[in-house]
Amino acid sequence: MHIYEYLFTAIIIFAMLIASSTIVITISQPQTTITDKEQLKITAQKIMTQLTLDPGDPPDWGSYASITPSDLTTFGLAKYGNSSREAYFLDPDKVQRLDSANPLYIPPYIALNLLNLATSYGITLDIYPTLDVEVTKTSPTADTYAVSVTTNDIAFPIANANVSARIFYYNSTSRQIEKTNLLVDQTTIDGRKLFDFSTYFTGYTTELKVLSVTVDYYGIHIARTLSIGTGVAEAYLIGNNDIGNHLLLTQSHTLYNNQTSEITPRKMSWGYLIENVTSGLTQANDTMLDVDYVEPSATAVMAIMDSGATLLLASRDTVLSYSSIPGLVSSPFSYSLERTVTIGDSSYIIKLQIWRMSF
Repeated sequence: MHIYEYLFTAIIIFAMLIASSTIVITISQPQTTITDKEQLKITAQKIMTQLTLDPGDPPDWGSYASITPSDLTTFGLAKYGNSSREAYFLDPDKVQRLDSANPLYIPPYIALNLLNLATSYGITLDIYPTLDVEVTKTSPTADTYAVSVTTNDIAFPIANANVSARIFYYNSTSRQIEKTNLLVDQTTIDGRKLFDFSTYFTGYTTELKVLSVTVDYYGIHIARTLSIGTGVAEAYLIGNNDIGNHLLLTQSHTLYNNQTSEITPRKMSWGYLIENVTSGLTQANDTMLDVDYVEPSATAVMAIMDSGATLLLASRDTVLSYSSIPGLVSSPFSYSLERTVTIGDSSYIIKLQIWRMSF
């Protein structure tokens, strides 16, 4: 009988040990999850601060075509020389180098190493305007365009936003970039406004044209410059007037007219006046043009190429996703952080998502 009592006692003790271990693991697991989440939060805050308040090193690295990714020692997107009053002002040249189509693209693995994340973390950086401004052509044969202004979270329509619109186009007779009259109005209750430019192109057809739109809503400014013709080619504008300005071409084109036309929105009491100024232009090589001067407020630069067959457009509109894992939308265990920033003269949201690659 005694041996059965010993066996029964041993079974009970063993069961108690298993139950105790299970309870300890169950209790400690949420604490471990909380700790990991808190660590991600701290890391995300540090990285966001680095990106939005530090210019990096060299501090004006975005403005030099000669600076390669290997020349960077620290990584930041802040505009160099900003005062404390200009916190969260990002350099458009640096931001544009996060676009994979840009010839001066900074690969994500370079940024991860410079941010001391190496292979331990993955990140996605999304940059988009604080308001969603969509432009659609309403007729296949007429130059009529609907501008829609909504919030970018739930697409709630924004009424009474001041909208200015103007088309810039190449006139083959004058060999110059010309413009239509400026159209100004406010969005209606559905957040939309229709602009009709058909009368400006009666009897005159060209595919070398772009539409410039600015939206002003209680101090929030969004600028959009869109190609509305088939003969428009993409380019990138970098540099400043102290060190030189350059148009970087994604394909080889030959300069035809040695002047640029720069789109320059100017703040007025009723909204924005969209003007253009000209500057000298020379061809450095097949894929780079040198610009004599660029207005600080310029949102886009245009140039005529290929004997008048191509309109080159270098727009500083910024909508991009920069990720260490291309195509990743979300991670099951990650932390996200957002900041409102200013790029050029427009208001943007920068969203950082970070996750651990290993545990």
